[in-house]
Amino acid sequence: MPIYRDEIARKLAQVPVEERLVVRHTAIAAGITRHLVTAMLKEGRLHRSSTRIKPFLTAQNKHMRVEHVLSYIDDESHEFQSMENVVHIDEKWFNQDTNKRTYMLDEELPPQRDRKRKNFIPKTMFLAAVARPTYDFHRKCRWNGKIGIWALTEKYVAQRSSQYRPKGTICTRNIESIDREVGLDDSDEAQFSYSKITLSLISRRWTPTSSQLGWSIRLIFQPSNSPDLNVLDLGLFASMQSLQYRIPIYKITDLIDAVDDAYKTMSADTLDDIFLTLQSCMLCILKEDGGNQYKLPHMAKAKLRRANWF
Repeated sequence: MPIYRDEIARKLAQVPVEERLVVRHTAIAAGITRHLVTAMLKEGRLHRSSTRIKPFLTAQNKHMRVEHVLSYIDDESHEFQSMENVVHIDEKWFNQDTNKRTYMLDEELPPQRDRKRKNFIPKTMFLAAVARPTYDFHRKCRWNGKIGIWALTEKYVAQRSSQYRPKGTICTRNIESIDREVGLDDSDEAQFSYSKITLSLISRRWTPTSSQLGWSIRLIFQPSNSPDLNVLDLGLFASMQSLQYRIPIYKITDLIDAVDDAYKTMSADTLDDIFLTLQSCMLCILKEDGGNQYKLPHMAKAKLRRANWF
């Protein structure tokens, strides 16, 4: 039997990887039956593998990635810094809906979900800021690391009545374009405060102000084409999106509430685990000389946390 399986493995190896997408096509290309391909899968001689399209990196990109990682390593101990004084800021489009999979009984029918245009699902951009959870010695408690999340939306007054709302109703819509005038508008301080922070950081006007308050703040840009060096892109946004998709959404205010609830539901342990994943990615980047074609090792963070290693 092993010799027979080795012969099948040699036939499969002769088939280009790009053609081994479906069991049927793989069997035809190798000249074997589908049963043999399925048997190889069950025996572990053949396994399914998913690949993601990653950003193309130039030599300059790789060099900047290595320098960015080295800036978080202590020169004396050669260990990672605690990263408790680093705030990660990033934005993301959150879709109102997507294709979903549910478990139904035989006598049940799947719920009907309709959209006017399937290829253009409404979406809203959010800006989030997080830091690593740490213990607050002043308040004698643990800080969860959540700074805030804000929707790029604005309020407006309906000028005409319609079948959905009467005239004069306060409605919410996406901001079509973010510019300096929008960011410095004082009419809605809570809504646009994040734009003020971002613009003042980029214009380097926040640093003198923060120094007067006794703070030492530096603006650090993550390297280009490097979503694996940002905690939000690395896992937090995806985790929030999965929580948000569990709630049926029909309008923009529902989406804002769902994203806010997902952000509040996110535990401090989950955020801390993503920071550990970030450090693991940094180690892989150093091993790959700045590349991104690495396989992230499994750290068993939940097991280590239960054993009080963290």
